Amino acid sequence: MQPELLIVMPVFNEQASVRKVVTEWLEEVENWTENFVLLAINDGSKDETLKILERLKKQHGKRLEIIDQPNSGHGQSCLNGYRIARNRGIPFVFQIDSDGQCDPQYFFKFWRMRNKFDVIYGKRVRRDDGWRRFVASAVLRATVLAFSGANCVDSNVPYRLMKSLAISAHLDQVPCDFFLANVALSILLARNRSVKVGVVPIHFRERYGGEPSVGIRMFGAKAFELIAQIQKLKAV
Repeated sequence: MQPELLIVMPVFNEQASVRKVVTEWLEEVENWTENFVLLAINDGSKDETLKILERLKKQHGKRLEIIDQPNSGHGQSCLNGYRIARNRGIPFVFQIDSDGQCDPQYFFKFWRMRNKFDVIYGKRVRRDDGWRRFVASAVLRATVLAFSGANCVDSNVPYRLMKSLAISAHLDQVPCDFFLANVALSILLARNRSVKVGVVPIHFRERYGGEPSVGIRMFGAKAFELIAQIQKLKAV
């Protein structure tokens, strides 16, 4: 049976958390639909992540799919997953992260709203990962608004449910070197006035373990890089 939902989960060096994340998400989503697949995209992990995913695959069968690819970055891995949903004709695509910060308890709110909106974003109203991350998100939103004119609620949030048809044309407009590809996609969708956007307040948890791939000290340099990339996006 063709799935109606593809859950896209990029994974990079998350051996401490990936087993728990996969397990809790499969259990929760099965409460609301049995017609789904969780796609784990192993983005060149150098720890035991892939081996753990392969063991989970033996346990869960067709419910879990794995792609093992050279490292391309979190954002481009997301786009890869979104394109797979589009190309396979799967109506809905949902993105989560593999570090445990995405709490599955909110999924049902997104799923109940799926036919009312083209894109539904989680809005991180409470965060357990520290005030620096909160500030970084606020700076990102201000940067996106100032340099793109797009007033995105949370442009880089990993917790998002989208209709594949609604995002299809925009997926190929995101440059292959845009490191925050979810931000680029959010900007393009915000420009499209025909796209209906919904918002669900969520609580963003602390990581289950491991370290983020982009440390807080790198945010300053990445901000300048993002501004340059947004300027190029204006030409799209």
